[in-house]
Amino acid sequence: MKTAFLLGDSIRQNYQEYVKTALKDKVNIIYTRDNGRFCQYTLRYLHEWVNALTNGDGENIDLVHFNCGLWDVLRLSNEDMPFTDEKLYEELLKRIYDRICFLCPNAVVIYALTTEVIEPGFAPGTEIGYRYNVDIARYNEIARKLFDGLNVEINDLWSVSRELPREAHSDSVHFQTELGIKALGEKVVECLIKNLGVSQ
Repeated sequence: MKTAFLLGDSIRQNYQEYVKTALKDKVNIIYTRDNGRFCQYTLRYLHEWVNALTNGDGENIDLVHFNCGLWDVLRLSNEDMPFTDEKLYEELLKRIYDRICFLCPNAVVIYALTTEVIEPGFAPGTEIGYRYNVDIARYNEIARKLFDGLNVEINDLWSVSRELPREAHSDSVHFQTELGIKALGEKVVECLIKNLGVSQ
């Protein structure tokens, strides 16, 4: 049975159980309980997650499906810029990709675009921070151009999220509803089936 590693932030945590259940007995779906948060956090802890999930044998991972973005586009309330600037975001995505290739040398890498928010897009409130969809769209384009150049497939969860009604959101950021989980989860399942060559 092939193994797929789901890596990413709380959006990944929203759909991970759906994907695991949908591909039961077909694909070994693994993921860390930790939230990938922002790019630098993912880069720092990636080797620990891979080692913990594979007993130190990342060569057994056949596919890595990952995302980073929602934390990176967050604007702290006293600042007029995203948490991770555009140049650094691109550099970190490339470093994460290189790190995945190093730790999981046999894995196909898939990048999932960041999902839309209901602005101001930050549950703790605007007195702490906020997110803009225009930032998310711009950062998604940065990721798309980078990964197109690396021949890495893009899983367009951005477009899926934009087509969902407001009730698919459980709050201004997440999709912890039956409708939201199913929509994102099915898109991920479809992507994994295609890239791992398994039947649904």
